Order: sequence, then structure tokens, then C-alpha cells
Amino acid sequence: MTIKSILTKSNTIEVIPVVFVMISLCTSARLSAGTAKEPEINPPTTPAVYCYISTGDNYFLGQWLPVDSKASIEASFDLLKSLGIKRIYWRGLRSAICEDIAEARPANCRVNSFYTWHHQIYKKYDPDRFAVQAAHKRGMEIWGITKLFDWGGAAEAGFENSFPMAWEARLRLEHPEWIPVDKRGVLKQAGPIELAYPEARKALVDLHVKHIKHAGYDGATFMTYSENFNMRFGDEFGYNEPIVKEFKKRYGIDICTEPFTRFASRFDWYRLRGEYVTKFLAELKQQLNQYGIKLGVVINPIQPHYPQPNNYLQPWDVPTVILSAGRIYMDLESWVQQKLVDEFEVYGNCSRPLQVKSIEDMLWIARGTGIQVGFTTSASPYDKQWQLVHEKGAHTIVTLHNDEEYLDSSNIPEQSLAALKSSDELMQMKVLSQIVLGKTKAEVKDVAPLAGDKNIIVRRLALKALGKIGDTNAVPIIEKGLADDENSVRCVAAGALRYVHGSGSAERILETLDKYSYHPLAELAHSSLLAIKPAPRQLLINKAKACSNPMVRKVAIWTLAGMATEELIPVFEKALDDSSQCVGYYAAEGLGNIRKSPEAAKALIKATEHANPVISDKAAAMLGVIASRNEKEIQPLKTAMIAALDKLFAEFADGCKRTDAEWGYRPAGNALVAMGADGKAVLERFMNQTKDFKLAEQAWKALYIRQKPGWFCPVTEKENEEAFKKRPAWLNKTVEKI
Repeated sequence: MTIKSILTKSNTIEVIPVVFVMISLCTSARLSAGTAKEPEINPPTTPAVYCYISTGDNYFLGQWLPVDSKASIEASFDLLKSLGIKRIYWRGLRSAICEDIAEARPANCRVNSFYTWHHQIYKKYDPDRFAVQAAHKRGMEIWGITKLFDWGGAAEAGFENSFPMAWEARLRLEHPEWIPVDKRGVLKQAGPIELAYPEARKALVDLHVKHIKHAGYDGATFMTYSENFNMRFGDEFGYNEPIVKEFKKRYGIDICTEPFTRFASRFDWYRLRGEYVTKFLAELKQQLNQYGIKLGVVINPIQPHYPQPNNYLQPWDVPTVILSAGRIYMDLESWVQQKLVDEFEVYGNCSRPLQVKSIEDMLWIARGTGIQVGFTTSASPYDKQWQLVHEKGAHTIVTLHNDEEYLDSSNIPEQSLAALKSSDELMQMKVLSQIVLGKTKAEVKDVAPLAGDKNIIVRRLALKALGKIGDTNAVPIIEKGLADDENSVRCVAAGALRYVHGSGSAERILETLDKYSYHPLAELAHSSLLAIKPAPRQLLINKAKACSNPMVRKVAIWTLAGMATEELIPVFEKALDDSSQCVGYYAAEGLGNIRKSPEAAKALIKATEHANPVISDKAAAMLGVIASRNEKEIQPLKTAMIAALDKLFAEFADGCKRTDAEWGYRPAGNALVAMGADGKAVLERFMNQTKDFKLAEQAWKALYIRQKPGWFCPVTEKENEEAFKKRPAWLNKTVEKI
């Protein structure tokens, strides 16, 4: 699977990019006599290569390089070492900080499932400290990596195609004044903490030093985008009191009420906000210097003096021109002069010439200072296109995902099939990667012996290769992999069964999930069960109805939702009342996926009154999905659909006691908007009444301050001003209650 195909999958989460690995070849590699020629090694002048591991994404997606156990970290770091990796950028710093201060919202079913798995990993052992020890044992450096401007957000912002936002840092919850606000103080930004507050900077410095020291990292690096976002235009937020006061002091302008001028410009505002970033880095660097720990910052390759754009594709769909943290001037030159950073890492995900220019610019800014410059890429570091920047001193940080990609992008020449019998594991892995990627043809008998290899990476690659070979003779071998001691091996076995399977494969997958109810296994079980032919519908129905394990019931219903037909309506209706709200959530999704079905729509109308808000809100959201399809068969029910949504929205009035009181109006409001003029008229009615502040405010937001979870809803600044003119005047005169 290519990087592009991975990133464009709509069901791929978190994910955050994964920077990884590639490689200088082990000069000690040897093949068994008579099997294949010794590989040709590139000259010793090949560049040193670093790699970035996005641990949260690796935990979430069972196909990526395994790091969810001590054994898998050992195996993965052995591979990296053999490929010549000199330094690892380990996003475990971000994971540990989130584990420490994140308040998760279980109502976001899919992401909360991941958080449960995340907690299990951290409860079982200390993965970051172990990773540091494993790296140092192999002579590699390891830097922690985290995000500077991403601390979750308010529930109403949504995340990953669902409400609510999956989490928010306690620092934001306990200090709401630290949350960036718009110029009217009405809207609050998801993601950053405002660094203009000295107390906020100190809290963040203490937090980072605590986790950096605990793990024992050699350095720490900040990414600067925010994947938890709700901004709609670049200058929407950043008007907190300290900034407004300081700007007025310097330039005589109140930026909340007066327009920028030539001598008190937006750029001056951007620079002022950036001054507080500089102060934060200075305060953090002062602490890190005491322990000899280095500091780096990832650079936006398109606009190096500003934070990174959110680089994900679907479901985040973030335009490159929008900086999800806001327009904050990153004073790189001052950072260099004050020796606040030890390294700049120029991000990729843009045109090659543009990235190269930014690399060269950063090399120029850092010239003669000892500050290093690196750059991320998913292309081979040995490509001649990088030769010039390598010669100028920039190092490569390779970004990859699946095991086979590390081997494919290395400078190991392609091997013959005979290398599968080599005594050198690296050569075996190389051939297996070729088979997985379709570059080498093989038979089951060639690969089968390696499916039980002692090396975790070899076993994983062998199972993947057996799946890609597509011979049903491989099915028993792959199914045996479902019982492996390592979760990461069980995951790839489940994933391999999507390509080749037998009559009992679906049952074997669900049995494994019943025994090991872990999030990544559930993700791969779902995707494989959808691909198995003929579809195991009756098995899934039986499991959804009768299995005692809620994870199995969830995956069964989730999979049925992807193959939904009218015959499944009774199954979905029953599942709405499952003791697990996640089962009910996916049952509502299944009902909404049934096309041209009045009966499915009626079931959803009824479900908007469900006692569990997660179910009622998802039912409302799916009524919006149905409305957007504009099916003639559903038109007679439109009035009833609007009436149900009207009733649901009314529940979010002042004094609402629902557990979704902060965010439930969003799915109901979005669904009313999807109903067209009649649905919007309901919201207009709520907005224009003058008895209930909360209903009026939320109806105005639903109509004019749109939020689609996980997607930007971009507007111009002029359009935003027009939206605020629509805000009922009495709301502006009332003390904000929500």
C-alpha cells in the first residue's frame, strides 16, 4: 500500500504523520551459500538517516510498524538499527502528555475505543522509557516529539466525523481564560493554549520537562499544527486580554473594536503573538539546558515563519492555506540568535522545490551556529534529488508507515526469491516486502516457513505476503497467526484475511477479537469482514444479537452498517438498545446507510428520543445524511423528520441536564440545516425567541457558525462579520452563560 493510498482512506485516524526510516545497509549482511549474491552496499558517503515514529498512529493502526509491546519495540528498533538509523523521533512524548492530562469524552465512540487501548499500553508498562532504553542500547539517539498548539478542544467542535471532540486537556478545562478567543469573546478556539499568559507558559514548561526527563530523551521537538480544530478563517482567534492590552499599549489600537492600520497592522499582531512563543521556548530551553537535553521545532515548508498547516487529507480535509493553530509569527531568526533551538526540521507534504527552498533558507538562517537542519520525506533518502541539501549539511528524517515500506525505501537492492532461505533476517524481510508490494512473485510454500519465525517483523511480513499471494492454501497459516502471542502479529493476520479467506475465516477473526478485545484488532477485523466474500451477514447478525463481548457486537454491527439493506432494519433497531452505546451508535449509522427506505428513516425518527444521548444524536446526524441524499421515497417523511429534530434541539435549553448538553445541539442543528429551508426555519425560530439564552445562541451557531466534525467550514472574515450581524442583539447584552 502506498503512502498516498493510506492517507486518502477516509477511515484512517490520528492520525498524524509518521516519520520513519530508511537506511544505510548493514555491511555485515551475508546470505547463505548458494542462495543469492551478497547485496551491493552503497558507498560510505551515503547520508545519515533519522526517522520519526508517530506512536499514537502505530497504536491505532495495527498495520504500521509495531511498537505496542516491549518485544515489538525491540524488534522494530533492531530493524531500524540494521537499516542505519541514527536517531528516532518518538511521538511518545505526545502520548505520555495526553495520557497524563487529557480528559477523554467516551461519547466519541471510535476514538474512545483507541483511548482505552492507549491506557492499557501505559498501564501495562512504560513504553516511552523502554523505547529510550532500547534505542540507547542500540547506539541510537531518541528525541521525544509532541505538539505545541494542540490541547484538544470543546466538545461542540467535534472530531473524526463525529461529535463530541474526543478530548480536552485539563489545563484548558481548569483555566478557560487560557483558551484563545475571537475578538468578541464569544467563540473559543480548539487546539492551542494562549502563551501570552505567564502562568500558562510555566504550566506547559513544567509539564514538558516532567515527561522529557522521565523518559530520558536526548532531545525534544515540537510540531506546530493542530489536528483538533474549529477555526473557520486564519485570523479568527488570538484576542485574549494580555494580547489586546499589549497591542493597545504599543500601537494605540484596540484590535477587538478598531480596524488594523498601516502602523498598527495585522502583521504586528502576528509578531506580538509570536513573541510569546519565543518566551515559551526560552523558558523551556533554560530548564532543558540544565539536563543537557536539546530542543527542536518542525518548520512549515510553505511559510517557514508560521505554524504548520494541518497536513491530513480525509477525514480532516484541511486546506493547505489554513493554519489550524492560527497565524502566529515564528521568529526563527531570534530563536537562532538567542540559541533557543538546537535543530529545525523542515516538514514535507508540499512540492519538492518548495521544500528544498525552505531547507536551504533554514540552512542559511542557521549558518555558523551549530544549529542542525533536517527535513522529512517519504521518499528514499538515497534519491539523488536530495544530494545538494545533504552536501550542505541537512539530514533526512524519513516518514513511513508499514513495515514493508521501510525495506522498500532502503538502499538494499532487490533480492531474488532464494534470499528467503538466507540466514540473514534483513534479506528475508527485503524479499517479503517485495512480495507484499507486488514486485516479486512467490508461492505459499516459499513464504509459509517464515510465518512462524522468531522475529516479529518477519512473521508480520510473511503473513502480509501470504495474504497478497492470494492462494487459499495460505488461509490455515494466516488463521494460525490470529493466535500469535503478539497483538501486532494478530492484527496483520486479521488484515491479511481480507485478501484471501476461507469459509471459517470470519468466525476465526471474531473469535480472536472476543479473546483479545483491543482497538487496532477491531479496526482490522472490521475492514477484513467487510471484504470477505460471500459476506458473512448471518454470522455478524448472530454475533450482534448474542455475543457477550461488547467489542464483538460493536464490530459486527459496524460491519453490517457497511453492507446495510432493508432486511437488516430489525437487527439495527434491536441494537439501538444494546447495553454498549457504541453498538447503538453504529446501529444508527447502519439505518442511515440504507437508501430509499422510509422504514429506516422512521426508525431513526423514533431513535431521536432514545434515552442515551449518544444514540439520539447519532440518529439526528443520520437523518441529516438521509436528507442530503434527497431521495424521493423519503420526501413524505420530511415533516416528521423536522418535527423530531425540532423536539430534540429544544432539549438543549437553559438548565439542560443531558450528558451531551455542551455539544448535542450540533448534530441536531446540522441535520436541520440539511433539511433545507424548512429546517432552517426551525432554527430561526429558536434563534429569534427571547426567553432562552442557550437555545438562541446555539441556534445562531447552528445556522451561521457552522461546524462539521473533522472538517474545516471555511468563511471569509467579511462573511464572519455578516454572521455576527445575524446574532440576536439581546445575546450581545446578556452575560454569556455557555
